Amino acid sequence: MSKTTSRSLSLAHLTVLEATPPQLVTLASDAGFDQVGLRIYANPSVGATPYNLLGDTPMMRETLSRMSDTGIKVLDIEFLRFEPDIFPRIPEGFLEAGAMLKAQYILVMSALPNEDETMDNFCKLCERAKAFNLHVCLENAFYTGVKTLADAVRVARKSGFDNASVLVDALHFSRSGGKPTDIKAFDSSMYRYAQICDAKEQMPTQTNEFIMEARTGRLWPGEGSLPLRELIAALPSDIPLAMESPVYSTRELPMKDRAHKAYQSLTHLLSN
Repeated sequence: MSKTTSRSLSLAHLTVLEATPPQLVTLASDAGFDQVGLRIYANPSVGATPYNLLGDTPMMRETLSRMSDTGIKVLDIEFLRFEPDIFPRIPEGFLEAGAMLKAQYILVMSALPNEDETMDNFCKLCERAKAFNLHVCLENAFYTGVKTLADAVRVARKSGFDNASVLVDALHFSRSGGKPTDIKAFDSSMYRYAQICDAKEQMPTQTNEFIMEARTGRLWPGEGSLPLRELIAALPSDIPLAMESPVYSTRELPMKDRAHKAYQSLTHLLSN
């Protein structure tokens, strides 16, 4: 399928989470994407799959080789979640791996209930990331310590770092009460990229249900009720869009089919 937008489009790892990083690069290229988001850190608290991309490993070399062959670039590396004493547990080489991959952003969330603690961790990470030419993007979710987009913008702005920014995730933004018009309330330079998916009209009622929806229960654009066209129109026109849509009903489909469905549904959304 030919590309119908000048925006850079990225395939987020969560859409085909079982793909290894080299596989994800190939899947993204074959489907038509420009970039990928790679989960290179296995946070034990979220049961993430570990991939050995820290250092000059065979998997890192294969990932870089496929990037060179396909022209696919890395939009972001995922993801860090601020928890008590998180920094001693961030593996050696995480930021270095981001630099080797020439990633643009680090995606972070916060499990800390106190905004001052979140701010302290955010500033520490921004300071360290500067040396590797990485921006830090803070994502909100109402069941985390950064509940709304306004909360995320406040932390990023107050940090004072020029590599501080926020991520707009269509699901988390909407489930936390956000409306497309809210996007315009903040400096557009805060937004570096956005994650796109759709969702059912009926919201979950329990925290664990919200978490499961985010991890496995999203929908392809056009299959739900989120105001995606209005949201995208409110965002800066030049920022990348990442397709993050783990759809439970298609989990048995081959990875290639899901990657193609992700691209087709996103480009259809953008062309109508």
